[in-house]
Amino acid sequence: MIENWPEYQIFEKNLMKFVEVVEATPKIKKALSYAITAGGKRSRPLIVLLSGKMCGGNYSNVMDLAISVELIHTASLVHDDVIDRAEKRRRKEALHKKYDISLAIVLGDWLISKSVELTSKYGEEIIRDFSSVGMMMSEGEVLDVYSVREPFDEKDYFECIEKKTAALFAYSARSACKIVCNDKKAAEKLFDYGLNLGLAYQIVDDLLEYMKIIEDKYSVFESRTLPQIYEEKYGKDEVIPKVLERMNGFAKKSLGSLNYFDDCEEKEKLAKIVNFMTYDMVKKHSEKKIIF
Repeated sequence: MIENWPEYQIFEKNLMKFVEVVEATPKIKKALSYAITAGGKRSRPLIVLLSGKMCGGNYSNVMDLAISVELIHTASLVHDDVIDRAEKRRRKEALHKKYDISLAIVLGDWLISKSVELTSKYGEEIIRDFSSVGMMMSEGEVLDVYSVREPFDEKDYFECIEKKTAALFAYSARSACKIVCNDKKAAEKLFDYGLNLGLAYQIVDDLLEYMKIIEDKYSVFESRTLPQIYEEKYGKDEVIPKVLERMNGFAKKSLGSLNYFDDCEEKEKLAKIVNFMTYDMVKKHSEKKIIF
């Protein structure tokens, strides 16, 4: 669905042009091309483009921010795969398996540095925000890694996924708004939209992995997730309904944040992204009809 949107095509064209013309050593460019062309929903940069346009700007105003967001997200995946000793990512060999661990680590560092450079055109506040996001994502990754080595309860889980996953959604949406207008309430509503979407999305992802129906990723290392916590707390039969209840709560909050904005195509598509990344994913992999 999303792949057919003109925003997706516009972003993909700009991203491929970036990969083609960016100055880097041959090995970095080779690894960059492999990591970027592995595919993906591009949901984060799409949120940037749609948020920026909904708040009165145009795609060109926030395109470098959108590319920056995709680069930092890609960096997190590359580093995650090294830490998790992943074999596959999106049905392709993980980058460190295709080439080597050293190149994967260095590419991740390069991607983070490049993303900061791209955001520099937007001024100190945006740079500071994305520096904070990078630190939060690193802290979330540490919590994730140690989740199977130390006590890790529901509170720890939500701190982990807020930092590791939801923060990038939240700051991406808010920063797009800040770049094109001065509506502080709109910026905070978009922050809430992204934060709650990120939380709901990660819960769905963890549930599908718990149910062993994710086919595009295989890792040696497994972290501790909400379904496992709920299985221990409530029993196996209660896992799916209780996890879906939490996911539904965050998804509804995300959708509710859009009520502040006037009806428009961009608002409608932002709502569709929430549905696509939460309810649609669950229904796609469910053998029975689920009522939320």
